[in-house]
Amino acid sequence: MKTIRTAVIGFGFMGKTHTCAYQALPFFYEPPFTVQLAAVCARTYEHAQAACQRYGFERAARNIDDILALPDIDVIDICTPNALHAPAILKALDAKKHIYCEKPVACGPAETRRILAHPNLNKVITQTVFNNRFFPAAKLAKQFMQENRLGKILSFRARMISPSHVNAATPIRWRQTRQTAGGGVLYDLGAHIMDLLTWLAGPVKSVYTKTQTAYAQRPDGKGGLADVDTDDAAYAVVTLANGAVGTAEASKLASGTNTDLYIEIHGDKGALKIDFMDANWLYFYDAAAPYKGYTRIETVQNYAQAHPFPPVRHPLGWLRGHVDALYEFLCAVAQNRPASPSLAEGLYVQSVLDAMYQSALENKEIIL
Repeated sequence: MKTIRTAVIGFGFMGKTHTCAYQALPFFYEPPFTVQLAAVCARTYEHAQAACQRYGFERAARNIDDILALPDIDVIDICTPNALHAPAILKALDAKKHIYCEKPVACGPAETRRILAHPNLNKVITQTVFNNRFFPAAKLAKQFMQENRLGKILSFRARMISPSHVNAATPIRWRQTRQTAGGGVLYDLGAHIMDLLTWLAGPVKSVYTKTQTAYAQRPDGKGGLADVDTDDAAYAVVTLANGAVGTAEASKLASGTNTDLYIEIHGDKGALKIDFMDANWLYFYDAAAPYKGYTRIETVQNYAQAHPFPPVRHPLGWLRGHVDALYEFLCAVAQNRPASPSLAEGLYVQSVLDAMYQSALENKEIIL
C-alpha cells in the first residue's frame, strides 16, 4: 500500500484543521494508502516542535525550504497566511511536489498569472481547499444541477456572514492587513461563496461590487492603533454567463450570526437552497410537483465511500467536509489522477474575486 508523506506549512487554525483531517481519515474510510505526517513548519521553530510532540509529526522545520530539501516529501499542504500561498506554491511546483492549498490560492492577478504559467502545474496533483463542496447536501445539489432539475437558471442569492468585525475594540489581526492577507473579507469568505456559486450555477460574466470597512483603525494589541486597509464586508450583483443574475454578500459585520453560509438558486423548473449552519438537509422545489413549496431532503452523513462511522443518521459537523475534501485529494495522489477543485479552479475563483475588487475600486461593472 502506498504511503503518502505530507508536510504541513503553517500551523495556526487551518494547519490544525488539516492535521485533524489527516488523523481522522482511517475512521471514516478504508483508503488505498497510508499517510505519514512527515514534517511541519510554523510561525516559529518552537511552535513547530510543539506540533511534533502533540500531533505526531516526524520532524519540525524552520521554513518551507528546509522541507523541500527533504528527499521523501510527497505533498506540500499550505496553511499559511494568504500572502505566503503563492510563494509556497511556486517553490513546491519547482520541486514537483503535489499541493493541497487553502484559499485564496493567490493574492492578485500577477500571482495568478505566475502560477498558471508554471511549467509543472499540470505535472503534479493539486487541490484548492473548498471544503464546502464536500458536504452531502452540496454534492446532491450538484447532482440536481447536472440533471437539469432546475431548468434555465434565472436568479440566485449567496452569502457568508459573521459578526467577528462588529466590535471596534477588537484588536487588528493578520486578516485585516493587505500585507499578510492580500485582501479582506472577499478573499476570506467570498472565496467560499463564489466557488459554490460557480461550481453549481456556472461561470461569471460580470460583477458590480461595493466594499465596506467599518472602522479605519483598530487596537494594535500594544496600546496603540493600527490602520485597517482591508474590507470588512462586500456586496455584489453578479451576472452569470448563462444570463442568471443574483447577489453575493461576504460580511464580518453581521451581528447576531455565527459563520452563516447560505446559497439558493432559482430556475424555471425548480429551485434549491442550502443553509450550511444546518447542512443536514437540501431544500428542493419542483415546479412540476402537484404540491407547492420546498421538500426537505435528508442528506446528513450520506457519503458514498465512507464507513458507517458515525451512522449516517447522525448530524453532520464542520470538520467532516474537510475530511472528505482531503480524502478526494489523497485518493487522486495515490491513483495519479487529477483532483478537483484543482489549483486552476481555485485561480478561476481568484480571478472573480479580483474583478470584484476592481469593480469596487472603479465603481463600475467589470466584465470578466
